[in-house]
Amino acid sequence: MSESPKAMEAFIDAMTTVLGREQVITDYALRYALGTDASFYRLTPQCVVLVKSAEQVQKVLLRAGEYKLPVTFRAAGTSLSGQAISDSILVLLSDDWQDYKVGEDGSWISLSPSLVGARVNRILAPYGRKIGPDPASINSCKIGGIAANNASGMCCGVKHNSYHTLKDMAIILADGTCLDTADEQSKAAFRQSHAALLNALEQLAQQVRDNQGLSERIAHKYRLKNTTGYGLNALVDHHDGIEIIKHLMIGSEGTLGFIANITYNTVIEPAFKRTGLFTFADVDSACALIEQLNALPIAAVEMLDKRALLSVQGHAVMPQNVADFPSEATALLIEISEENQQALDGLTSSVNTILAQYQEQLVHKYPLSDDAELAQALWNVRKGTFPAVGAVRKTGTTVIIEDVAFALADLSRGIKALHHLFDKHGYTEAIIFGHALAGNLHFVFTQAFDSPEQIERYEAFMADVAHLVAVELKGSLKAEHGTGRNMAPFVALEWGDEGYAVMQQIKQLFDAQGILNPGVIINADPRAHVQHVKAMPASDAHIDKCIECGFCEPVCPSKEYTLTPRQRISLKRHEQQLLNHEFKDKDAYRRLAAVQQGYQLLAIVSCAATGLCATRCPVGIDTGAYIKSLRAKQMANKPVITKIANWSANHFAMTSALARVGVRGAHLSAKLLGAQRLERFSAQLQQRFGTPLYFSAWPKAQHGEQTSGQVIDGDKVVYVPSCGNRIFANATEQSVQQTLQSLCDKAGLTLVIPEEIAELCCGMPWQSKGLAEVATQKQQQLQEIITQLSEQGRWPVVMDASPCALQSQLQEKQSQHEESSPIRVLDSLGFASEYLLPRLAIETSDQPLWLHITCSSQHLDAGSAMLNVARALSSKVSTTEVSCCGFAGDKGFTHPQLNEHALRHVSASKPQGCTVGYSNSRTCEIGLTRHSGVTFSSLLALLDERAAALAS
Repeated sequence: MSESPKAMEAFIDAMTTVLGREQVITDYALRYALGTDASFYRLTPQCVVLVKSAEQVQKVLLRAGEYKLPVTFRAAGTSLSGQAISDSILVLLSDDWQDYKVGEDGSWISLSPSLVGARVNRILAPYGRKIGPDPASINSCKIGGIAANNASGMCCGVKHNSYHTLKDMAIILADGTCLDTADEQSKAAFRQSHAALLNALEQLAQQVRDNQGLSERIAHKYRLKNTTGYGLNALVDHHDGIEIIKHLMIGSEGTLGFIANITYNTVIEPAFKRTGLFTFADVDSACALIEQLNALPIAAVEMLDKRALLSVQGHAVMPQNVADFPSEATALLIEISEENQQALDGLTSSVNTILAQYQEQLVHKYPLSDDAELAQALWNVRKGTFPAVGAVRKTGTTVIIEDVAFALADLSRGIKALHHLFDKHGYTEAIIFGHALAGNLHFVFTQAFDSPEQIERYEAFMADVAHLVAVELKGSLKAEHGTGRNMAPFVALEWGDEGYAVMQQIKQLFDAQGILNPGVIINADPRAHVQHVKAMPASDAHIDKCIECGFCEPVCPSKEYTLTPRQRISLKRHEQQLLNHEFKDKDAYRRLAAVQQGYQLLAIVSCAATGLCATRCPVGIDTGAYIKSLRAKQMANKPVITKIANWSANHFAMTSALARVGVRGAHLSAKLLGAQRLERFSAQLQQRFGTPLYFSAWPKAQHGEQTSGQVIDGDKVVYVPSCGNRIFANATEQSVQQTLQSLCDKAGLTLVIPEEIAELCCGMPWQSKGLAEVATQKQQQLQEIITQLSEQGRWPVVMDASPCALQSQLQEKQSQHEESSPIRVLDSLGFASEYLLPRLAIETSDQPLWLHITCSSQHLDAGSAMLNVARALSSKVSTTEVSCCGFAGDKGFTHPQLNEHALRHVSASKPQGCTVGYSNSRTCEIGLTRHSGVTFSSLLALLDERAAALAS
């Protein structure tokens, strides 16, 4: 489709008028960054539109249709086959679109498309249920993408995918019409307005049913996992036109319409589980076992070939002699589950009876066990295979993961044939793993596209794979990742001319103008799969391993404000790509200037740099650390700021005192000028000069540092009050230090505070700004003192702010790497969980308790200590559902927009009747108090209120 620049300009003007400038993005750097997805393809949209409702989607489609402009929809952008990129209009689903409704018994749930799959399962958890699809990306991918790609997963199989668990759907067609299949009036109106479409679909369905050969092919294909092309089973399974439309939308990848809402029939989440790992000497034995297990109600059987096992042999549960296993060694991770213990025992017995037939073929095993920690470790082995390949790939290559499906009778033959093709085409690093009960195999390999020879190698390999799967073994070329651009050239090969012709008719009926995601599923270009390949130039050692999967994005506080970690990396790679360019045209200069100018705010200034992204990254990339390294390079050119930083570090007692004076001065100014007037004036100064912002939740100043009194004999704890708690008073009358002193008195512990506390700091304020040398100086100063006071690790060291504890733990780990250092540094709640709870009598209530688990707590122990303390205090504990508050030390004062954006939805998770919230970082509590509508303070205060000394 040819696009007129004037048409695009007219569309942008029209949508800006309707939606506003914030939702219509034309800035080059921003739309380039937003244009990336998890696939190895790249297109740069001319316009990005952020939509927050079905009504806004309708307006976009009406205007796009009027100007004949292509539109591509994207949910989370975790799709792998190039179905979510565009060089025209890219429509992104805003995180604001979060509505849901649960049936009374949890048997169904109605969902907006922007909800993340894992959150939906958390919503359903109290009912003992979950949604059927369980893709590996469920912690990141959104419901709209799960449905549009018919994504399944490890335990889903065919039975519980989106197609088979679909109850109802709200659909927006290319002409802007909305059909809600749960609404009788909507259906009646649609039958009148779109009678021609319904009649055509019903006639087409009848033709397919009358075609015995095609009907048999369809039946065979959908006994397997299959997402290649459109879901032709909708034409066989349903006669009514609306039901056909509803089911065709599943797996249509945004090429037939937009899924504005979906209602799933949920499935039971069994409470009793057992897991084991069994490694066999040969493929045939493993596959024979799979066929026998398929007759039982097994939750999951995951297969890993020897190369996959070698890729994860560093995991603690992996045997050390994997390299000595036979070349055909094949492991099966088996999980069984039932709703009660008796049923689980019976199923265990049946599985073990079958396994007994293969004892001679076993080379290693972990028998079925209900040890939850072992189960998690075994699943981590399976989930670690894909990132293991990504972590060792050569810079400049991309990771490709393909997924195919075979009938179980052909599974062994298929595995062996794929291994042969890997060797034939030189993919010696390729591994195979997959969902064995469904005959669904994933194979992962690395590929460069930087030369004609590499492209020819990939083309030849994919041609051989397509022939093997679709022709020889009559399997599925795409089992669960969607067709996209990568498999579009092979749809006709798999489905034959008749099946492909039906798909072309379906596309024409729904989208006569061809504006919905052109080039995806239906594509006449036989080389579409090697067009528009993403450049992966070497940029920086911190980020070169990034595979742009997007798993980091849900926890990033700047998502939809500026950029996410993935987008920061993608834009930096593009800068390097442009720098490598020969600059034969002025446009390249303009693009480079736009990227470099935009990067400062989009990437460097607005990054919270908490490193929370690293906890979600499959290859462990800490984009926050990378951003700090960029800040450090900038600071190297600012000697005045470095001198000020050194002075503040060397005179930290005075720096802290001045900060307290500033806090008191702000409150005095508010009294003299009026709080609202000061807030307006402060906002003007902040925007112009980056000075701290005053707001109504501005904290009071602490009275200054205190040191411990006489140290007595007995159990001790070294306490380092954080500078945040030494500058800002707690929200309660009692300071955190007084609270901890009270708790230790009750527990019979002596609190030891360094005499030099006024000069001490963990170094984070300088570290986050790229002043690493100053930070290291403060870290070393603190470490020397706590080493002495703890008597070389005899006593624990406690810090009352989780970020400080994390910073010091990292420093301790570095020290342990360099020399022996037994110091234990805990945050206040880690200390409370381990040392205080066993020594205290706790009064538990049923009053709702609302927690914010900070980024640093998630790094330290995934929030387990905080939750442990909270559950000792209340039977009703909930969390803010906010991964990172975005306050990030002082950014809540100096760049408050980040904090405001990150907490824009925080009140939605507030439990009914809640008037107080709790956390373990004073600065986070300040931001939460400002934006949540309730006061946040340290959880230690509530613990002290409810705790008493144990009776002797």
